[in-house]
Amino acid sequence: MRVALVGRHATDIRDAVERHGFEIVLPDENPDVIIAYGGDGTFIGAEAEWPGIPKLGLRSSRSCVKCGQHEDEDVLGRLARGEVSRTELMKLRAEMGSRVFLGLNDVILRNSDLRSAVRFSVLVNGERATDEIIGDGLVVATPFGSSAYFRSIANTTFRCGIGIAFNNCTEFLHHLVLREEDEIVVEISRGPADVTADNDPSIARAEGGDSLRIHRSGDRATVLALDTLRCPFCRYKHAPRRRF
Repeated sequence: MRVALVGRHATDIRDAVERHGFEIVLPDENPDVIIAYGGDGTFIGAEAEWPGIPKLGLRSSRSCVKCGQHEDEDVLGRLARGEVSRTELMKLRAEMGSRVFLGLNDVILRNSDLRSAVRFSVLVNGERATDEIIGDGLVVATPFGSSAYFRSIANTTFRCGIGIAFNNCTEFLHHLVLREEDEIVVEISRGPADVTADNDPSIARAEGGDSLRIHRSGDRATVLALDTLRCPFCRYKHAPRRRF
């Protein structure tokens, strides 16, 4: 099997990868699998840069204390034996004017000026779902991404559909979980606001009168051994153990 290694410290596992009989190639040399060694950001960045190639995410041993089932040698052995699970993850597509963003985790609308709130409203499938909202913005997340920024706002995750969390609004708004096939339109009545997805370095500026359309993308991400990225017993060093 031909594999590519990506991540700031990917050389840490090069010897282990070779011991398991894998041929190491560059990501642009048509690998069978890309191993993203680092964390969620490394994994998401690899999917953005090389979509369509199956990804295996391994947390870096420099920052993560791993449980017995997710040590690098164990996961690489499972990959070599063909014993890893294969999961297709939904992506979100966000469109504003000519700008398009794809998000495996989330799409984010956030006030550009920290001194000024954004005013916006949300429509779902053409029906108004909220009145005008005043706040810092919102996060629209996939189930995979619901354990990231969405959870920090809503204090929960979800397993299916599309979630919307409202960020620091003047009135309390409970998060929404919609169907996977639903279409969301965010109408901005007062900006400025920044729009991006995942860890995409590019940002689009939204002003009053702009609309942001978000829906399920036709593209999906193929992930091998998804459990390596979502194990509750693997934890970051110097961080409290997660309780949910």
